[in-house]
Amino acid sequence: MREQHNLSQSELAVRLDVSNGFIGQAESSRSPTKYNLNHLNQLAIIFDCSIKDFIPEKPFK
Repeated sequence: MREQHNLSQSELAVRLDVSNGFIGQAESSRSPTKYNLNHLNQLAIIFDCSIKDFIPEKPFK
């Protein structure tokens, strides 16, 4: 969604008040770092969408 809105990791980091490294880690499937509920709420505000858009419909197996 970040890329669809033409935001760099740095721009998103500023809006979320986190480090650039955090964004890269959160986007990496190899990193255990993930967004928390506060981040997801802020992302929904930034991207003008529902917080549900970031949560899978079915649980991961």
